[in-house]
Amino acid sequence: TVCGYVSKKTTVYSPKTIKLSKTELTYNGKAQKPSVTVKDSKGNTLKKDTDYTVTYASGCKNPGKYTVKITFKGKYSGTKTLSFTIAPSKVTLSKVTAGKNLATPVWKTVTGASGYEVQYSTSKKLTNAKKTTVSKGSSTKTTIKKLTKGKTYYIKVRAFKTVDGKKIYGAWSAVKSVKVK
Repeated sequence: TVCGYVSKKTTVYSPKTIKLSKTELTYNGKAQKPSVTVKDSKGNTLKKDTDYTVTYASGCKNPGKYTVKITFKGKYSGTKTLSFTIAPSKVTLSKVTAGKNLATPVWKTVTGASGYEVQYSTSKKLTNAKKTTVSKGSSTKTTIKKLTKGKTYYIKVRAFKTVDGKKIYGAWSAVKSVKVK
């Protein structure tokens, strides 16, 4: 700075894209931590533990929303927080029993579920399907009333986890049919 002589000049490109390998995962009983990729404005990949560190929220196992904090170091500074979700696993619809103008689907509970959504329709493809919500994660069945006698209904179920007022849905179960009495 005194004499104005520059012995070496290095250009440091700023981090431009920071991505998680996956932002939506499905519960599998194990802790899940998607990998992080950071690229600079020139398209070069930065090195984990040399240019940045990654800190995951605790848990990362049960259905819910989790954060990943990327802290830059060395030639870089600053932090970035990304998030990912773990959805409940697929529901197993065990059986559907028919009653007088009603049907009762029975399923196996799913770990970490806040509740279940049941869709039903007289169409095999469940077009114009109606839905009912069961808001207890420990529930294993519900009764769908006011159905038409003699009609065949097709039913499927999925679990959800409520996080910050938003629902994270799992995959739909296989469709089962029942003829209403």
